Parts: sequence; structure tokens; C-alpha cells
Amino acid sequence: MPFEDSKSATAPEAQYDAEHGHAAFARASSLIRKLSSFPVLMGMLLVAAVVGNLFLGLRAAASDLQGTARYCIFEGDTWWHVVVGKQILSTHTWPTSDAYSFSAPGDPWIADEWLGEVAMAASDLRGGLTGLTILLIAFAASMIFLIYGYAYVKSRNAKAAFVSCALLLPLIIIFFNLRPQLLGYIFLLITLISLESFRQGRLKKLWFLPVVFLLWVNTHGTFALGFGIVALYWLGGVVNLRVGGLQPQLWTAGERRHLEIVTLLSLLAATITPYGTRLTAFPLQMALFQPLTVASFQEWKPPGFDGSYGKYFLVLLLIILVIHLVARMEYRLEEAGLLLLAVYGACVHTRLIVFFVMIIAGVLAQMIERYVPRYEPGKDKRFLNAALIALIAFGCVKLFPSRGELRQVVNHGFPEGAVAYLRQHPSAGPVFDKEFWGGYLIKELGPQQKVFIDGRADLYEEAGVLSDYLRIIDLAPDTPFLLRKYHIRSCLVEPQSALAVFLAHSPGWTRAYGDQLSVLFVRRKEVPASGNL
Repeated sequence: MPFEDSKSATAPEAQYDAEHGHAAFARASSLIRKLSSFPVLMGMLLVAAVVGNLFLGLRAAASDLQGTARYCIFEGDTWWHVVVGKQILSTHTWPTSDAYSFSAPGDPWIADEWLGEVAMAASDLRGGLTGLTILLIAFAASMIFLIYGYAYVKSRNAKAAFVSCALLLPLIIIFFNLRPQLLGYIFLLITLISLESFRQGRLKKLWFLPVVFLLWVNTHGTFALGFGIVALYWLGGVVNLRVGGLQPQLWTAGERRHLEIVTLLSLLAATITPYGTRLTAFPLQMALFQPLTVASFQEWKPPGFDGSYGKYFLVLLLIILVIHLVARMEYRLEEAGLLLLAVYGACVHTRLIVFFVMIIAGVLAQMIERYVPRYEPGKDKRFLNAALIALIAFGCVKLFPSRGELRQVVNHGFPEGAVAYLRQHPSAGPVFDKEFWGGYLIKELGPQQKVFIDGRADLYEEAGVLSDYLRIIDLAPDTPFLLRKYHIRSCLVEPQSALAVFLAHSPGWTRAYGDQLSVLFVRRKEVPASGNL
């Protein structure tokens, strides 16, 4: 009968739906249990420490009535990255020459970090300073959670990973300011986790890498370091070297073939850019042909060891060395190579302390793991964990600074008053500006008032502008000649700088605007009648 036929036909379907409904419920339940576990709570505590430090610092800077606080999560580079991202979004084209300076107009230049710049521009368009702050928090939270995850993968002990990351927080927290390189660090951590998981037998984890490198090469030049790490892992599995604490772990034929195929796919993915292979070669170009940039900017110089930051770094290194000698740690070849590379890089370039923190997090966790009991899921108090996680999230939201506070912080770090003056007196240009402020001028003044210099050091070094800038800012004997060379009418500098003192006592210049942060000197015959002194 039709009724009986219909019933017999739908019964298997009902059983199928019931089984899949149970499976979906089981997956959802498993996910909830993981998200409310003690290891996740510890990760949230690390995130809260980072976010809380950023927000408290911002609020303290915003409430500084004297305007002397310079704490800011936005760097000089933040602003020109946003402008370039907006240009790409609006024109659907990628820049190939400079359009923002009068010192190197039309010179070849490519947006080598364009994908991160687009993300920053989209955040700015959606929420202004609030949107940019949310993006920074997302990047910072992802970074610290991934460092914690990498330390866990290395040690298989969540508590040891937490202690390791907590010890390293003072070193990394100063690097959380909004630039595309944060996204590059995230890709670097994903690469480290994928390779280490592959080393431990989870072969599928490696297939993430071609997609990671496709995004990474379009985001930041740290992708070159990623390929170096992949090569080190490959070498660690083919060289049978046993010296001291080195314990070789050779690849099987299948593992080596798997790694080589993924590496080849990643190399091919790294050529898929709007600029072809020019982005792929960019890190090598910087390393070989930009010595002045590396020698002149603080982030490329060795960290200072006379302050508390440098001393903490040295003490941590000493503790690691002592534990290594006492515990007689053993390393695979690639682990030893990464450790040596991280220590050397951090001692030579301040910027590479971030990489040092990533690698040392895993090493420290392995050392601490011997003395800390492992997490036992059976003893977990998941309702309490969930309540604490919710409380942490609520606290972070409550601490989030208002738009007014963010605006005040930016005004304390960048020459908002001088920009207002230049906006009212566009004839004051061309303007010599401090490099750190160049990106802010690009964003606030637009194409009508082009800058002398900004954070695109690759462009300015190749054009010869960077060397002239350094001579002017250091008050070299040929400073007056260089100012005439670029037809400079105004100079926007810090009040205490050598150039400001020189111009204040020069008969051809007069102070047209000044505040605690910046001072603007204008050639006497160019100074507008109405100056805000």
C-alpha cells in the first residue's frame, strides 16, 4: 500500500537524521568542553594580561593632562599602511611608484605588505580608531595564544606552556603596535606549530603551509624566515649528526617526500602576488641593498642592555643556560639550529626578539615540563572555568578605551596641532618632517601636502633621500645646503632636537607653531601672517 511504502522509505531517512543529529550534538558538546577547559582558561589569562596592559597604558596616556605621554599602539607606519590599503581598495590597483612624497616622486615602489594594509584600511573604514584598535587586539590575542599553543605542542604540558609564556610576556608586549608584521608573526607561529606537529607524526597538519605562504608572501617579508625554518626542519631529518646533546631523528622516506612536496607547493604559492616574483625577492633585496636602513633604525639595532628590559632579557638567557646545563637537555638538529638562530638574532636586532620569544617559549616549556604535573581532564571544573573565561572577556570589553581616549592618545603621540596649522596654510610646504610623523602627515593632509620622508625606508634609501634625512636631522655641516636642495620652506621637528635649536637661532627662519610635542619653523619670507605660537 502507498502508506506502507512511504513509511518504509522514510524510516532509514529518519534513522540517518537521528544518527547525524546525535553526531552533531556530540561534536558541539566536545567543542564546548574544550572551550571551557583549564588549558583554554590559562590561554585566556595570557590574552587578558596582554590586552589589559595595552588598554591600561592607553587610558593612562589619554588621561595625561600634560600631554607628555607617548604611549601609543599606533606607530608612524600605521598611518601610511592604512592610506595604501585604502588606495588599493578604492582603485583595485597596486602601486608601483611613489605618490606620497616630494623628495622621491614617481620613484619605483611596491606595496610589499599590501594584504595587511588592506585589512588595516578595512578596519579603519568600518570603525576608525576603534576599528584599528580591535584589529590590533585580534592580532595580539592570536599571537599570544599561538605562542602558548606552540609551547604546548613542544612540551605536551599546558601548565608548563603557561608558565613559559608568562615569563616571556615582558619581552614581547612592547611589540604589539599596529603594523602588518603582526600578521606575519601569526603566520610564522602557524608554520612552527605545523612543522612541529608533523615532526610528532600528525602528517595532515603540514598541508596548511602552501595556503599560509600564499597569504604570507603578500603580507610581510618574514615569509623568508618561514622558508628558512622549513629548510632547517628538512635538514634536521636527513643529517645523522650526534654530538653532545644532539639527538638525530631521521625522516622516513614517506615523511621526507611529504615535506618536500609541501615545500615545493609553498614555493610555488609564494610566486602568486600582484607583483609576480618581485615580492618573493623583496626580503633578499632589503638584506643586501639597504645597509643604511638596518644601521640607522632602532628596531634593527641590538637591544640596549643597560635598562630593565635588556637586563631581564639577559637574566632569562642565563636562567635558560643554567637549566640546560643542570638538566642536560637534548635537542634535535633543527631545535638546536632554531635556538641558536633565535638567540643570535635577538642579540643583533631588537626586532628579532619576537622570534626569540616564540622559540624560547617552546624550549622553556620543555624545561619546566619536568617539574610541573600535567593537566588531568578528569579533575577539571568546567563550569568554573567557563565563568572565569566569561569574566575575563567582560573585563576586557569594559577596559576598552573610548573613541575620545583613543583620539587623545594619538594627539599625544603625533603632531595634531602642527597638522591643523599646515592644513590652514598649505603654502608652508614643502615641509621637512620627522620620519616617525611622515605616515601621519600622509593620512591627515592627503596628496595636497606631500611629505619629505615616512617609514618606507626601502624607497628613500634607494633614492638617496634617507642619507640626506639623517644628515639633516643630525645637523651635519651641509644641513643648510640640503634644505635648499629640496626647496624646504618649513621644518616640522621635536622642540628639543638639534635641528630645532639650530633653526631657532638662524636669522632666515621663524617659529610659526609650537607645542610640547612639535615645533614648526618657516622661512621668514614664507611665514603666514597668522601663526599659532
